Amino acid sequence: MHCLTRPTLRPTNQRFCSASIRGVKQHVLVLGSGWGSYRFARDLNHDKYKLTMVSPRDHMLFTPLLASTTVGTLEHRSIIEPVRPSAAKNGWRYLQAEATAIDFATKTVSCTYSQPVFSEDRSVNLTYDKLVVGIGAVPNTFGVPGVIEHAFFLKEAEDGRAIRRRIHDCLEAASDTTLPEQTRQELTNFVVVGGGPTGVEFAAELTDFLRQDCTRLYPEVGDMPRIHLLEAGHGVLSSFDSQLADHALKKLRQQDCDVRLEESVREVRSDRVVLGSGEEMRCGLVVWSTGVGPRAILQSIDPSHLSERQQAFATDDHLRVTNAADAYAIGDCARILGNKLAPIAQVAEQEGAYLAAELNAHGHPAEPFKFASKGMLAYLGNYGGVAAVSLDASSTPSMKMSGFIAWLVWRTGYLTKLGSWRSRLQVPFDWLKTLLLGRDTSRL
Repeated sequence: MHCLTRPTLRPTNQRFCSASIRGVKQHVLVLGSGWGSYRFARDLNHDKYKLTMVSPRDHMLFTPLLASTTVGTLEHRSIIEPVRPSAAKNGWRYLQAEATAIDFATKTVSCTYSQPVFSEDRSVNLTYDKLVVGIGAVPNTFGVPGVIEHAFFLKEAEDGRAIRRRIHDCLEAASDTTLPEQTRQELTNFVVVGGGPTGVEFAAELTDFLRQDCTRLYPEVGDMPRIHLLEAGHGVLSSFDSQLADHALKKLRQQDCDVRLEESVREVRSDRVVLGSGEEMRCGLVVWSTGVGPRAILQSIDPSHLSERQQAFATDDHLRVTNAADAYAIGDCARILGNKLAPIAQVAEQEGAYLAAELNAHGHPAEPFKFASKGMLAYLGNYGGVAAVSLDASSTPSMKMSGFIAWLVWRTGYLTKLGSWRSRLQVPFDWLKTLLLGRDTSRL
C-alpha cells in the first residue's frame, strides 16, 4: 500500500512510498489519461503491477467525434470514458493532479493537485519503479497574437461545449432584427483556421447544422451564416491521398464553405482575424486547429531526454526515454528517433497496447514497436466523407472510398472503436435522436 500523508488546505509536499511495494508489485506511474495512457492502464496486468494514474482530466475523450458535440449532433458525455470505473474494477489508483516536474535520476515526479475546492495549490511527490509519460500535447498557436485570448480550440470536451455556446450566442444575437444588417452578417461569419481532419470535420458538422437546423430554428437569420476555412498549405487533408484530398476540397466548396488555400493568419482579435495579406475578416467565432505543440512541463526537462527541437520526449524504438532508466513516453508527447509518426490517436493507442503487453510478458520491452496504420477517415458533411482503410498489417491503404459509403465506414469504424458499451449505446442513440428530432440548441 502506498504511504500518503493526510492532505491539508495549505500547500504540502506529500510523497508516495513505492519502497513498501518493492518485492511484491512494482509501482507503475502513468501520467495522462489520453489514448495511450488509458489503453496502457486498461491492458496492464494489475496482478503483477501496482498502477497510479495522474491526470487533471478524469476521463478518456474519444477525440474523433469531438467535432460532433459542437453543434449538438452528439452530447459530450457520450464520447467520454470516465477513469474511475476502470480504476475501481482493476484496483489501480487515480489522482486528479498535473505533473509539473520529473526527476529521472531519483525516479520522482512532482505534481500539483487539480482540485478547485481548495483556494491554495497543493503538491505531491510520487516515486515510481516504472514511469509511463502520456501527457499529450497542446494546440500550437505558432506565436500568432490573440489566438489564446480570442480563438477557440477543439481538443477537450470543454472546448466542444464552449464552441457550442458561442455558436448559440452568435445566432441569438444575429436574430435581433434591430441590429444593423452588417453587424448581424459579421456575427454569423464562422472562421476555421487549419485544413486538417479536425478543422475539416468541424466545418462539415457546422455546415450540417446550418442547413438542417439553423434555417428552421432561427428564421430571422435565414441564409446569413458563412463558413470560412483558412489553410496555409496547398490543400486540405494533406495526410490523405491526393485524390481523396481533392474530393474533400471540392465537396466542401460545393456546400458553400469558403475554403482559402495558402492563406495565413497574422492576428486574431475579439471580432476579426487579420490575414497575412492584410485583409481583415470580421467574424463571430474563430476555431483554431493547426496542429499541436509541447506542454509546459517539457521546459523543465533536461534536453538530453528531449527530441532535437525539444518539442517532445525522445525515445528509442522500444519507447524508452533517452538517458532515463525505467521511463517510457507514448502518444503526442513522444517522438521515436528515426521514425517520424503522426500525432494521431491510433499511434498513441497502439503504443499503449504494445507497452502494456511487453511489460506483462517480459517486464520490459523486448521487441521494438511497429506501428500498423488502420487507415484514415474524415467526415465532409451531408452524409459524405473520405476513407482510406488498411485491411492488413502493411499500413498501406488497400481501400479508398468517398461519398456515402465512406460516411458509413466513418460511422461504423468509430462506433466499434468506442471504449465501452455505454458509449456504444449512447452514440447511436444521439445520432438517431438528431436524425428524427433535430439537434438540441439550448445553451448549457
